[in-house]
Amino acid sequence: MSALFRIAAAAGRIGLTPLIARAASLAYRASDFSVDDQGRWVNRQPEATFVSPIIHTKSYDAVNDWVLDNWAWGYLPRIGDTVVDVGAGIGEEAVIFSRLVGESGRVFSIEAHPRTFSCLQETIRRSGLTNITPLYCAVSKQDGELLISDIDVHLANSVIGQGGGLKVPARSLDSLSDELGFGEIALVRMNIEGAEKFAVEGMSRLASRVRNVVISCHDFVATEYGGSPDFRTRDQVRRALEVQGFDISTRPDATEPWVRDYLYGRRAGH
Repeated sequence: MSALFRIAAAAGRIGLTPLIARAASLAYRASDFSVDDQGRWVNRQPEATFVSPIIHTKSYDAVNDWVLDNWAWGYLPRIGDTVVDVGAGIGEEAVIFSRLVGESGRVFSIEAHPRTFSCLQETIRRSGLTNITPLYCAVSKQDGELLISDIDVHLANSVIGQGGGLKVPARSLDSLSDELGFGEIALVRMNIEGAEKFAVEGMSRLASRVRNVVISCHDFVATEYGGSPDFRTRDQVRRALEVQGFDISTRPDATEPWVRDYLYGRRAGH
């Protein structure tokens, strides 16, 4: 947890959040910080506005570089593409994908945690992005309900290994595609904290219409941080993708351990 986050959280408890927002605006001159009436942090920049349950200080350029260097490493979305963004968080990647695919393209951004989903909706609305469809659900192998954790660090909330938490709707990608008509998909991007092994099982029919995938597996949570063995997903996800017809690439020399666990899949022949 960053020092700024700890300061912002403490300030919120004693009613000094507006002062922290003002100080952040002075420190990060490309951004104008505020807190809305729901207690969400708003980071307004010329290119986009990011809304988050905790203070968010990344610049648009930093977000853009991260998406291009990591999520678009295997395939760079183009004008007119359809992108399915699973585990969209507050919408950082969605903002960049939206600009890449243009007005003729579509982005389906899926987020399971209700508080984070509300931030995603606000990021989309305040950034004026009309080609993104936000969807509230966990993605799994079948439709139903799941429990998701509810911790302050929203990026780490997961449906894996939870004895409690918040009950959320669960959908398979096959089911969502049947309902919403995804059509041909240029890229599926997935980062869902260990649940990717179930989500891939739930796209067996859709897979033939997907040209590229990038999936964050979470072996590093178990290996680097002592997390549950249930987070070791890479081998299972890789086998499932290969069965579905994807050629897989990895980045074993990447600096960050989580990037070394990314699987980049390209449909054979594309």
